[in-house]
Amino acid sequence: MAVVPSDMMTGAPGGTAPPGSSEPTVARTRLRPAAALLFAVCAAGVAVTPLGGAASDPIPSPEQFFGFPMGAEGRLAHWDRMVDYFTLVGERSSRVAVREVGRTTLGHPYLLATISTPETIADLPRYQAQQRRLADPRRTSRAEAEAIARDGKAVVLIGANVHATEIGTNQGMNDLLHRLATERSRWVDHVLDNAIVLLIPSQNPDGQRMVVDWYRRNRGTPYEGSPLPELYQPYAGHDNNRDSYMLTQVETRHLNRVLYHEWLPEVYLDKHQMGSAFARIFVPPFKNPPNPNVDPLVWSEVNLLGQAMATRLHEAGKPGVIWGELYSAFWQGANNTNPWWHNMIGLLTETASARLATSVEQDRVDPQPPRGAGRHPRRTRRSPGGSGASLPPPRDTQYRMNYPRPWLGGRWTFADVVEYDRLATEGLLESVASNREMLKRNFFRMNRRTIERFAAGSPFAYLVPAPETQHDPAAATHLLQLLQAEAAEIYVADAPFAAGERRVAAGTYVVPLAQSFGRWVKDLLEPQVYPDIRWPSPRSPRDLPYDVTAWSLGMLMGVETLRVDEPFEAQLSPVAGAVAAPAGRVAGNPAAETWLLAPDSNRSSVAVNRLLAAGASVAWLRAPLDVAGADVAATRRIAPGTLVVRDAAPALVADVARKVGVQLEGRDLPAGATLLPLRSARLGVFEPWGGNRDAGWTRWVLEQHEFPYRRLRNADLRAPDLHDRFDVVILPEMGAAALIRGLRSQRVRPEYRGGIGVDGIRNLRRFVQAGGTLITLGNSARIAMDHLETPLTDRVRGARPGAFLAPGSIVRVAVDTEHPIGYGMPPEADAMFVGNGAYVSSSPSAVAATTAVVRYPNAPLLRSGWLIGEERLRGTGAVLEVRDGRGRIILHTFRVQHRGQTWGTFKLLFNAIRYGAALSPPATAPASPAVPPPPPPAGAEGGRQAL
Repeated sequence: MAVVPSDMMTGAPGGTAPPGSSEPTVARTRLRPAAALLFAVCAAGVAVTPLGGAASDPIPSPEQFFGFPMGAEGRLAHWDRMVDYFTLVGERSSRVAVREVGRTTLGHPYLLATISTPETIADLPRYQAQQRRLADPRRTSRAEAEAIARDGKAVVLIGANVHATEIGTNQGMNDLLHRLATERSRWVDHVLDNAIVLLIPSQNPDGQRMVVDWYRRNRGTPYEGSPLPELYQPYAGHDNNRDSYMLTQVETRHLNRVLYHEWLPEVYLDKHQMGSAFARIFVPPFKNPPNPNVDPLVWSEVNLLGQAMATRLHEAGKPGVIWGELYSAFWQGANNTNPWWHNMIGLLTETASARLATSVEQDRVDPQPPRGAGRHPRRTRRSPGGSGASLPPPRDTQYRMNYPRPWLGGRWTFADVVEYDRLATEGLLESVASNREMLKRNFFRMNRRTIERFAAGSPFAYLVPAPETQHDPAAATHLLQLLQAEAAEIYVADAPFAAGERRVAAGTYVVPLAQSFGRWVKDLLEPQVYPDIRWPSPRSPRDLPYDVTAWSLGMLMGVETLRVDEPFEAQLSPVAGAVAAPAGRVAGNPAAETWLLAPDSNRSSVAVNRLLAAGASVAWLRAPLDVAGADVAATRRIAPGTLVVRDAAPALVADVARKVGVQLEGRDLPAGATLLPLRSARLGVFEPWGGNRDAGWTRWVLEQHEFPYRRLRNADLRAPDLHDRFDVVILPEMGAAALIRGLRSQRVRPEYRGGIGVDGIRNLRRFVQAGGTLITLGNSARIAMDHLETPLTDRVRGARPGAFLAPGSIVRVAVDTEHPIGYGMPPEADAMFVGNGAYVSSSPSAVAATTAVVRYPNAPLLRSGWLIGEERLRGTGAVLEVRDGRGRIILHTFRVQHRGQTWGTFKLLFNAIRYGAALSPPATAPASPAVPPPPPPAGAEGGRQAL
C-alpha cells in the first residue's frame, strides 16, 4: 500500500496565501490545536497556493461568498445560495465541472460536482468508459484492466445531507469544493492526480431549504430547538435513505443513475450525523453480522478506508472516534449499503450533532471512573456556557479497542461537527489516492469472480414468468425495471426451454447471476436468513438488527420469481431498454353497455379513480357469476370483486385502458347480478405536526394510484361532525401519546403544540358510530384497542423481553378473497411485519362484531428475515373489520404500504377505502374538498373467519 508522507497533509483552512496570490487567505474564526499544527507545517515551507481563474475572476472562499465561515455559530448557508456558489466555482475553475443531475420532488436543482485535474476534467468520457470496462470483465481482459488500474484514476463519490437536519455534512461541502478547486499543495495535487472526486452537496435539497428556513425563523427565540412541523422529505422523511432498491423518490433515482450508470465509482461515502449521546463520530468497520452475499474483499477495503478516516481524526487529536458498533453490515436498502452488492466500497460516517448550527453542552464525566464503573459514567460537573439545558453525560465511556479515546462530555459546537466531518473526508481522499491502483484492480477482480462464482450454479439464475401470466402484471413489470435500474442484465426467452425438471415458457424473463452485479440480484430476490447472534458469548443478549431483516423483492411485490440452481441452455435475447408493461386494451363486445375490469392489478385502482372522476358508474360484483358466450366453451365464471363499469362512453373506456395499462372487457351481464356501487371516498389522512413517515408513505402510495385525499391535522379531528366531512379516515402507524398529546415541549412553537386530545378521541368514536370508516395502519391498531373500545387483545403485547421478536420480517398470511377488503388478492400472500401485534377478540360477545379478512394461518409463517416466538402469531388476525354502530374500524395490523415497497398488499388498503365509502351513509353536509394527486415533478416518473 502506498503511503503519502505526512508533510503532504497540509493546506488546511487557516493557511496563509503566498505573496502574489489572487486568492485571499481562507480564515477560520478560531484555530484549534490540530489546525495550529497544520499551520506550523505550512509555515515551515510547504507551499499552499490558492488557484483562481483569470485574475479578474477569482474564486471566492465560502466565507467571502456567504459572509461567514462554514461551521459558524448560528449561521447556515441556504441551498439556493449553495447552487449559486457551486455554479460559480464550476464556471471559474478548470478543475471543476458542475451540472444539474435533475430536479427534486419540489422542483429544486440536484447537483453533481466533478473535481480532478484540468486535463481529466477535459476528458471525462474517457474515464467513464474505463469504469464501464472495469465493471464488465467479459469484455475486458486482465491485461486491459491492469492498464486501466495503472493509468486511470480512482473514482470516489461523496454524498451529504440526505437527512436534512444533518446539516453540517452539507455545509462542509462548500469548504471541500473550494479547497480542491483552488489550493496548490502536495496534498491536493496527490488527490487530484490520482482520483476523480464526485460531490453531491445535498442529496435532499428540498429538506435542506426547509431546515435552513426553519432555523433562521426560530434562531434567537424560545423556539430555536423546535422540531420541524413537516417531514423534511415530502413523503419519505428520514426513510429517504431506505429507498435504494425500490427507487420510489426522484432524489434516489438521481443518485442511482450517478452510481450505476454514469460513473460506477470504486468508492462511495454517505455522510450523516447522529445524536450526541456518546461518541463524536462513527467510521467503518461496521457491526456484525456481515451479509454473506457480499464479497469479503469489500469488507477488507471498507475497513481499510474507514480506518484511514479514523487515523486522520486521531492524527488531529480528536476524541470520541468509534467503529465496529451501531451501524449494520447486513441490511440492504440504505444508500451506503447498496453499493456493497455491486462490488463497490460503500462507506458511512455519522458525526455527533449540535442543535443544527447551535452549540450544545454536555455534562462531563470522570475520565478515570472508579474500578468496576464500566459503562456507567459518573457525572462530575456541569459543562459551562452554551445555550439551553445541559445534556446528560455520555452514556458510554468504556475504553476499548474500537473506542480507544472515549468522549467524556463538554461543549460541542457546530464548528466541531464541520471539522470532524472535514477530517474524516481528508483521510478518505488521501487513502483513495494512495491506493488508487489497488481499488481499481480489486473492483475488476470482484466483478470477475462474481461471474465465476455463479457460472457454475447454486444458484445459476432467477426466472420471472412473463408479466401477463402473473397475478399483477404491472408489479412484475416494475420488479424487472427495478433490476434494470441498478444495472442488472435481463434476458427474455425466445423459445420454451428446460431448467432442470422445470419446463419454462417462451416469454419468461431470465436474470443470470453470472454477471458483475449478480450478488445484488441474488440478495434482492432470495429469502433472507438473519443469524441469531449473541456476542461475545452464547450467554450474551441477542445482537438486534439495525433495520429490517427481510427485503425479498418478489415477496414484497407479490411477484413470482423462481430460483434455478443448475446451469441450463436456452435461446435468450437481451432486453434492450426498459422492460415494457403489457399494453392496455379493450376486448369483448364494443357495443356492450357494461365493461368488466379484473381487480388483480394495482393499476385497476388507477383505472377506477379515473373512471369515477369522469362520471362513470363503477361497482363491485359481490357474488360469483357464470357468464355464457356464443358457445358453451366461452362460458366462464366472473369472480367476486370484478369491477363493473357502466355509463362510460367507449372512447373513455378505450382511453383509460390504453393509458393505465389494463384490459376492459365489454360484456353484458345477466339480470340479477349482485353489485355494490362504488364512489370516490371523502378521504382524510391524519398526519401529526412534526411529521410521520408512515403518513408520508401512505400519501405517496395514494397519489401514485390517484386517490384524492385531504391531509388532516389535530384541529380537524378535534372539530365536531367529522362524518359530515369524511367517509374514511386513515390513522398511520403511531403511538397513542403522539396522537393524543402530540408535541408538548415548550420549545415547540404554539401553533404546532399538542395533539387531538380527549375531544379528538371522542370525535373519532362518534365518526365511526355515525357510519364512518376508520382505517388504522400497523401499530395504530393499539390506539383503537386502548382508546376506541375495539374489543381486541394483542397476544404479543407485554411478552417478556426476547420472547417475541420480528424486526422487519416477511410472513405468510391467508386472505378471504370473497370479502370486499380481500378482492383481487390471492388466497395466500406475503406481509411485511415490523414489530406489530397478534390480535384476537377479547370476549365471546365480540366475535360477532369482528371479521378477520386476513389472518396468520396455523402453520409455519416465516418467509424471509427473522422471527422469534412465531407460535404467538399463528391463528391471529392480520386485517380485521370491527363493526361499531353504523360504521367500522378496519385494522391493518401489519405494514400494508411499508415504505412504498409492498405492492403485494397495497390492494388491502385501497379496498378498505372503497369499502368504507361504499357503506358510508349519505352525508348531511357538503364534503370537505379533497386534495387531488399532484402532477409528477419535473424529471420524475407514477370462507370468513371470526376471531
